[in-house]
Amino acid sequence: MYIKINPDSGLAPYLQIIRQVKYLLACGALKAGDQLPPVRDLAMQLRINPNTVARAYRELSYEKIITTSWGAGTFISKEVKKIAESEKKKIIAEALDQAIHQAASLGLTKEEITHLFTTRLKESKGGK
Repeated sequence: MYIKINPDSGLAPYLQIIRQVKYLLACGALKAGDQLPPVRDLAMQLRINPNTVARAYRELSYEKIITTSWGAGTFISKEVKKIAESEKKKIIAEALDQAIHQAASLGLTKEEITHLFTTRLKESKGGK
């Protein structure tokens, strides 16, 4: 599992961990039953406070993305398949929202944005 903290992102490190774990689930790099690194190991790898990793793990556990078994470790939940599908859509929706906002701030009209999107979709693998 590869997670990286960007101190310049403006997003709290624990939220970056959560977002990256969800992304890894959505793209299939993490699957149900996969083990996550222990809190201390991930904290050392990322050079952050273990409490930050523990907070991310608590949030992921609350969302039923991970389960922790005392003495055995932290694992991706078996229920994660449904969550991964919804995360895919959420990730794409956020990317589209950013692109739409950027296009609008550059002065493109709704029609121009729609035309640009449909043209790009037709030219990509997703439109075939």
